[in-house]
Amino acid sequence: MTYRQEYYAGEAEDEGRVLSVDEQAQVPFGHWDDVLMTKDYTRLEPKLLEHKFYARGIGPVLTLTVSGGSGREELIDFTGAKP
Repeated sequence: MTYRQEYYAGEAEDEGRVLSVDEQAQVPFGHWDDVLMTKDYTRLEPKLLEHKFYARGIGPVLTLTVSGGSGREELIDFTGAKP
C-alpha cells in the first residue's frame, strides 16, 4: 500500500509505502513484535530513503535513514502506559 503523507507542491511531497506488518523493533524504551514497517521518501530528495517502525499503542519507535544520509531515531521515553 502506497500513501501520501503530505503534499505542498515543490515544498513537501512526502510519500510512504507499507513494507511489512510483522517486524520487530528494539530501542532504549523497549522491544516490540508485530511492528509496522514503512518506506518513506520524497520526489524532492530522490536519494533520501527512510524506514520507519510503528508499534501498536505507541506509534513511531524507530526511524532509520537507509540512503541519502545517515541517521537513527529511537524512542527513549513515553508518557502513558506501555501496552
